[in-house]
Amino acid sequence: MRTRNKAEPWLFLAPALVVYTGVAIVPVLWSLGYSVFDWNGIDDMKFVGAYNYLRMLSDTTFKTAVVNNLLFMAGGSAFQLLSGLVMAIILSNISRGSNSMRVLYFMPCIISSMAICKIFEKLLSVQPEGVFVALLRFLGINPIAILSEPNWVLLVVTLIDGYKFCGLYMVIFYSALVALPIDVQEAAYIDGCSWGQQYRYIKLPMIKNVFFACLVIVLNGTLKGFDVPYILTSGGPGSASELVATYMYKTTFNSTQFGYGGALAVFLLLESLVAVSVVRWAQVRSAKREG
Repeated sequence: MRTRNKAEPWLFLAPALVVYTGVAIVPVLWSLGYSVFDWNGIDDMKFVGAYNYLRMLSDTTFKTAVVNNLLFMAGGSAFQLLSGLVMAIILSNISRGSNSMRVLYFMPCIISSMAICKIFEKLLSVQPEGVFVALLRFLGINPIAILSEPNWVLLVVTLIDGYKFCGLYMVIFYSALVALPIDVQEAAYIDGCSWGQQYRYIKLPMIKNVFFACLVIVLNGTLKGFDVPYILTSGGPGSASELVATYMYKTTFNSTQFGYGGALAVFLLLESLVAVSVVRWAQVRSAKREG
């Protein structure tokens, strides 16, 4: 009986483990294997050892992509979490029309990235004139092709990517806020806590673990950001909006450098693991301080 009870959890986990192994573990191992070879997908594979990893140290485009990736991660994470939290607070404090507003807030999450990118491409278009350019003309400002401006394009791409996903964090934060114990909130109200004090000292600290979970999700998502930057700018102009994922894709499939592309994929994996480890460390340290 005891042996059967130990085996039962693994039987339930088996389907998920099989899928996870097929779509995550196996591709990682393949990328790790490719990273020590020089291969164009057709000719014989040539073993080069750590050459592809050493090549990163002198690759200026890769260095630019890493810096852009970190900026994209910092800006995108802050925008998505803050926007999601603000929307969740608004929804948790209204009764009429909250269901409709939740649907509107969440709609960008279920719309394809291609559709969202095409919408913003039209809005920001200079020729034909889009809404953004028309607004600049109305304000007396010279039109700007903002997706072609090296100083602005990364910020614009970051905000558009954040717009697509901030509704996801709204749902998570909203679920956490409405699940808070009513008696704690009533006690705070009786003790004279204002609306702002309730959120600052009671509600937000009580959903701290939810925030850490969201932070892990958003950091991984922004570090592996690909679809919105690639569709809108393909990393351009120049390398102004190049991210590690877009550079890896172009290196692997456009330039058919599967070995170097595999090394970039391994770097992206390690980067994500480091980010998750830092968040986990901060969460454990925070729990120890409170304990």
